[in-house]
Amino acid sequence: MEDLKIKLEELSYNITAATSKIGEWWGAIPPFIQTALKIAMIVACINIILSLIKAIIANKSTWKPKPDCELMFSFSGGSGQYQRSHIYSDAHKLLFDKTWSYISFAGLAFRLGNIENTSKTITFLASLAYIPLAILGMTEMVFRAVLGVVFYFIVNLIYLLFLLLLGIINLALMPIFNLIDKSTYETQHCPTCYSTFRLPAFECPHCGKIHNKLYPGRCGVIWAKCSCGHFIPCASMSKRKKLASYCPNCNQMLAGANIKSLTVQVVGGNSSGKTAYIAAFQHLYRNANSAQSAGKIKVSPSDDFDLLETHYRTGRTEKSSTDAVHAYYVLHEGSGHSDQGIVLYDVPDEIILSEQYERNPLNFGYSDGVIIIVDPLSVRSVRKECESALGAGYTDGYSDDSTEDIIIHFINKYSEVAGRRARKMSDMPVAVVIAKADISTIKQKIGMVKIKANYKSNESQFRNFDEARDTMCRHYLSDIGLANSLNNLESVFSHVSYFPVSAIGHAEKEQAPFDPWGVIEPVDWIARASQNSIQNVTKQIVG
Repeated sequence: MEDLKIKLEELSYNITAATSKIGEWWGAIPPFIQTALKIAMIVACINIILSLIKAIIANKSTWKPKPDCELMFSFSGGSGQYQRSHIYSDAHKLLFDKTWSYISFAGLAFRLGNIENTSKTITFLASLAYIPLAILGMTEMVFRAVLGVVFYFIVNLIYLLFLLLLGIINLALMPIFNLIDKSTYETQHCPTCYSTFRLPAFECPHCGKIHNKLYPGRCGVIWAKCSCGHFIPCASMSKRKKLASYCPNCNQMLAGANIKSLTVQVVGGNSSGKTAYIAAFQHLYRNANSAQSAGKIKVSPSDDFDLLETHYRTGRTEKSSTDAVHAYYVLHEGSGHSDQGIVLYDVPDEIILSEQYERNPLNFGYSDGVIIIVDPLSVRSVRKECESALGAGYTDGYSDDSTEDIIIHFINKYSEVAGRRARKMSDMPVAVVIAKADISTIKQKIGMVKIKANYKSNESQFRNFDEARDTMCRHYLSDIGLANSLNNLESVFSHVSYFPVSAIGHAEKEQAPFDPWGVIEPVDWIARASQNSIQNVTKQIVG
């Protein structure tokens, strides 16, 4: 302890002696030289600061690119350190560069020494001014080198410690924000390639680059910087879902980024009324929600919905695609992390019936429910009865696909895609829709008026109205020769319900606007049976 005290006293004495000698040396210098040295040192300090500021400005947009994507590392995730090294390097170069600054003796001397003029007078005056400027410039550069290196070292060390602290905080926050973000993900399905994913790819709205890894991490916990230089949201809490989204597998544009959807497959024979059903459903659903002010509804693809609306207004439908599954999205855009909606897949009969078709409907694997459209006019006896009572024109455009074939092939396709094991029933709800129930010969047997009357007069036989409807509709289908088809269906699916529906509301040949009834009920039943939250919306429409 005593030795340390002695050494400190010696150090203090040496510092005092050195300071005294420097003071004596400084006092011996003539006053005008002292003034020149002070001015040179002040100019040097100014240029030290200016060099640092210029390096900072030059590198303010210098961010470190992440190797495996089109994003940049965040400031605390790596770009701050990357920026610091560039600023430090550029500031050092400027520190020893006598040519760049106009507020510098060295800079003025450099420019004066490079003046080219034909006038001898100007050349002479410039040469007279050059000598003192060169002396002051050399003195300034010495001060720049000594004071600048020390100053930059101290500033760089402080900034390095700040970045280290910021990096530690960022490392602690990343897993928290990432966990919060993942908790908001909904399982998504691509309507084109049928791949399943949790996080889609997102498009930068400024440059159009597609980002496959836009989530909280080293590129940012709320906002991330695209390689184009703009910041974009990278988390649910910063409204990332508002960006255009794409399937990460096939790059197909999606209807929404994070949809909590009810996915329903609409299956039926050709001309069975699938397109008419979807057109009527979307119109009634959108209008009902608009009347109830249930928030903004988005539909996708918009062009296809415009065509559906044309069908609804004109009362005339067109055959849907015969070789491709088509997806219709009806979404409720909310302020939360996800959007709620319904996805209706229009599955062509050719896909169901053709064993050679190379692209099986893989979407069956993630269905929440299925609607099987049954055209009663596809049964010869029903057509004959209708023609006898109403005339031949009322049976135009009937489905010539066998309902039994549709159901058997659907069961096989579903079992194949969903991996259903033999003798194990599926709990996926299946709604069997009896289409064209507005035809009087059919309506007299399973129309809503008939069902309600039968339920009221036989309430003791049924637990509720739904059971009465199911019983009457099933009996009707059995009576027209479809009992085997229904038995096959009910042997595979434990939840099967039957609905009478009229999508158009009249004969198509009348070419009047749709007057549908019963189209919301099957979707509402599927939503309730699958316990999907969209039932809160559908049950308000059904009443």
